[in-house]
Amino acid sequence: MLRNVSRQLLRSSKVYLPQVAVVRTQTPAFVSPSIISKRFNITQSASTLTKEDVLTRSVSVLRGFEVKTKDIDLQTTFVQDLGMDSLDLNDALVALEEEFDVVFDDKTANEIKTVGEVVDFVLANYLPTEQSINHTIR
Repeated sequence: MLRNVSRQLLRSSKVYLPQVAVVRTQTPAFVSPSIISKRFNITQSASTLTKEDVLTRSVSVLRGFEVKTKDIDLQTTFVQDLGMDSLDLNDALVALEEEFDVVFDDKTANEIKTVGEVVDFVLANYLPTEQSINHTIR
């Protein structure tokens, strides 16, 4: 019975329902990266490592191993010039991973023959710590 009364009241012209205004806001199709970086406290700075810096740090790491020569440059090979076997090369790559905070996958580690290839890999895969999300807000 209540349902019938409600229907009759709604159908009658004496009942006025309030008009609700619908406001639609347009969201931007593109959000500026600067807005995102300010909102989430992300800093993006370019890698400050140069080829010379990577070579200098790599040479200092490699000198910690027993190598044949102290003259290490980009064309220096690990096996022939430095006299490393596969185990020494693996240890050197692990030390370089720790130095630059990069990871040599198995395929890349098997293909690396010279110090220059290591330098190029580090430059291509190095991310400075400033380029990550600020961990204090987590």
